[in-house]
Amino acid sequence: MKLAIISRAFLNDSISGRETVIYHLWKLAKETYDTTLICGWKHNPKLLPRDAYKLNLSGRNKYLNYLRLYSKTKKLLSKIRPDIILSNTIEAPVSDIPAIVIVHDFNFGSVNKCKIADRVKMKLISYKLKRFNKIIAVSNITRNEILKLGICKKKIVTIHSGINTNIFVPEDKISNGRFKIVYPARILYGKGQHIAVEAIRELSSEVRKNVTLQIVGYVEESVYFKKIKLMSEGLPIEVITNVKDIVPYYQQADIIIFPTIMNEGFGYTAIEGMSCAKAVIYSDFPVIKEATGGIGVPVPKKDPVALARAIEKLYYNKDLMMKLGAMGRKYVEANYNWNISFRKYQEVFDSVCSKYS
Repeated sequence: MKLAIISRAFLNDSISGRETVIYHLWKLAKETYDTTLICGWKHNPKLLPRDAYKLNLSGRNKYLNYLRLYSKTKKLLSKIRPDIILSNTIEAPVSDIPAIVIVHDFNFGSVNKCKIADRVKMKLISYKLKRFNKIIAVSNITRNEILKLGICKKKIVTIHSGINTNIFVPEDKISNGRFKIVYPARILYGKGQHIAVEAIRELSSEVRKNVTLQIVGYVEESVYFKKIKLMSEGLPIEVITNVKDIVPYYQQADIIIFPTIMNEGFGYTAIEGMSCAKAVIYSDFPVIKEATGGIGVPVPKKDPVALARAIEKLYYNKDLMMKLGAMGRKYVEANYNWNISFRKYQEVFDSVCSKYS
């Protein structure tokens, strides 16, 4: 079977949960299918796989980038003629080739809301989704959001993404005498790094003098990054950007925090932390509770005081911290195996191909 995988962005040119998911699916698909990857780039095409078709989406106008992705991908598909398409973006062209789309969330990387713009955007998304033969939601929460758009429920399948538990593994922490709090995520307003900084300010003086917060991630919003740097001055905070390997930061943490303020599609930061056997404090969103199985410490979103109290709770209760870490690792091993997830994708491929062959 000839499979075409389409993604607006891809590791390592762009780093987020979306790119992580499609990267692993591409790696597994190559082992079974005649697989072609079509992906966009914003920073450096050399960071993408050599055998991929690479589309220049580095322009500042995102709508022109969407049109460029659509038109160039359409030409490539007419040349490749795959048996089936797996798309990580709704902008992929849909014609006579059976097509499946993965839906992660509807936050568009932002927490800012404009009711009129959002209504127009959601109508367009509904129109585009109805053209796909099958829709894969990465969580049941996302599935429910898709249903609200009037999509037939028979079209939607929930498949939780996997995680590489051979990479995100527990490792003995090297103690430097300070309690290390780590927030690994893309640096943008919606991820709420400012909430993390404010929480450190809200800690009791006794705790604050014994902790370090590391904010680690890829800079997506440069103005916001500068704001975080300014906010962090005089506090026990390190801002570490664009690291090549984020795993050691998870492993050397005492706890992981995830004070996101956007409606996440899955919550990879929490799951990666759990996989490294770390206790995780996260924003109390239903989708993150679904992803974590309720393991960890939920706190109200946009509430730095509540986050500070949760940090202090784990700081003073190491037994609870260790217990949550062990429970988290066990839960991830049982629920987020990539091979199991990919078999579910294959079942969708087979059902779509048999229906439209």
